[in-house]
Amino acid sequence: MSFLENTLSPNYLTHRVYTWRRLVSKVALAGSVAFGSIVLAIETSRPQAAPVLIPVLVSVLIFALALFVFSLWTVCREQHGADQAFRNADCEFSSIFQNVLDGILILDSDSRCLDVNPAGASLLRIPRTGLIGKNVSTFFTDSEAFCRKWQVLLQSKNQRGRAQLIAGDGASVVVDFSAAADYLPGRHIFILCDVTERTHAEKALQKSEERFRYVADNIHEIIWRMNAATQEITYVNPAYAAITGHSVESLQTNPSSYRELIHPEDRIRVLSRLQETVSSGTFDEEFRFTRADGTIRWIWAKGFPVPSDGKTQWLVGTALDISSRKQAEMKISEQLDAVEAARAEAEALRKSTLALSQNLAMDSVLDTLLNCISELVPFDRATILLVEGGHELMVAREAPRSEPKRIGLTLSASENTFLQRVLFEKKALLLTNVTKESEWLSVPPLDDVQSWLGIPLLAAGRVLGILSIGSNTPGIFTAEHLRLAKSLAVPAVVAIQNARVHERAEIYASELEARLQELSETKTALEDMQRIGFRPTGNDPEPSPT
Repeated sequence: MSFLENTLSPNYLTHRVYTWRRLVSKVALAGSVAFGSIVLAIETSRPQAAPVLIPVLVSVLIFALALFVFSLWTVCREQHGADQAFRNADCEFSSIFQNVLDGILILDSDSRCLDVNPAGASLLRIPRTGLIGKNVSTFFTDSEAFCRKWQVLLQSKNQRGRAQLIAGDGASVVVDFSAAADYLPGRHIFILCDVTERTHAEKALQKSEERFRYVADNIHEIIWRMNAATQEITYVNPAYAAITGHSVESLQTNPSSYRELIHPEDRIRVLSRLQETVSSGTFDEEFRFTRADGTIRWIWAKGFPVPSDGKTQWLVGTALDISSRKQAEMKISEQLDAVEAARAEAEALRKSTLALSQNLAMDSVLDTLLNCISELVPFDRATILLVEGGHELMVAREAPRSEPKRIGLTLSASENTFLQRVLFEKKALLLTNVTKESEWLSVPPLDDVQSWLGIPLLAAGRVLGILSIGSNTPGIFTAEHLRLAKSLAVPAVVAIQNARVHERAEIYASELEARLQELSETKTALEDMQRIGFRPTGNDPEPSPT
């Protein structure tokens, strides 16, 4: 308290009044004695003045005596109040001592127990009567260390710490202690707080944290935690550096730098899904990211919100590098596409072969060939050129039939270098852009062509013709189109040969039928002549035996 507070306090004012009263009573008593001595001296020397001074002396003595009695009464009352306050304080301390949850031990200078509260007896698992007089060092697992610290306590007067005790039933107890020496001469207080369960919980938490750290530091999967409101990363494990190539410290310095790693084509989708996770409750996305070395890889991230006080404060989850899986999926997809393309190609070739072999008429074979090639190769104009003579090529069929007058048109292979190469080198040619070929001549039926395929129709090493496929768009044909056209040329050649054999057989059959008809007519005429008795003269030629 300040000096002003002390002077204005009730206890201070009462003490001042009491002090003044006692001082006044003493002064009055001393004055009465002095005055009585003076009266006695005056009475001896001047007896006539005594009757006047005696009443005054008696009044002063009565006043001094009354003041003294009042002061004595006041002292007794204050003493009684002090005793009552002491009893109240003692009762309050005793209540606290008996009912406090922490153990309180009163020890002497040799660390022997002089008194203990019920909580202390319960904590040490020993009756109070058995604990009084017992040295507290026997309860410590390391009694020598306790003795050393006890001597330090007696010198430093205060000490705090944690210790492990062995209770009366042999159980291990962990306590936080606080000690104060000489609160009274030779009396020391020792307060114990049981923290066994908390210590076990801390150890369990520490072990759990150690296990988590071990897993997080050695797993090849990113473990992340994000602030749900700001979407800033607050924790990642070391796998982040291994997968992204960026250090964990760089993310700690800039918690939003992970956004720059997401591929630009996936960034908006991924960040919007992160914002929706607070309400949707799940985040499960596969997206591309850019490593520190510039390579593009795939990652699979999963997360979920963690509520706190009724609000979503954190988003936690994992992220796994799935580039190998994505590459395998793409390879499988490519292989499936290749298998599907091969199956479609085989089916188309089967249908084409079947269609080409169903009809032996040359016109039908050529029309079927152009129709089948249109299903495999996109073109604007396709022409079948059959060899007539050594260098002459005849337009046998053309698709689409926009100019039917070209059928039967003959041109020389020497007029076009590329036709000549196909004809004499017997190799297929692919020209992605004929305008870049200085030797290309745009002559019918190759006029207005920008991309061109030339496939020789080979039979037993001999070129029967050329399959010419053109497009008005440069660069439309690929090596795959050339391969498909060459595959279709094989059954086409067989069909053309069969058609030619069929045409020749029909011609021979027609000629044979005509001869047989003539022979039948001659035979009939001879029989008629014999029937009428016709005899040839010497001038008439004899009929042929046939």
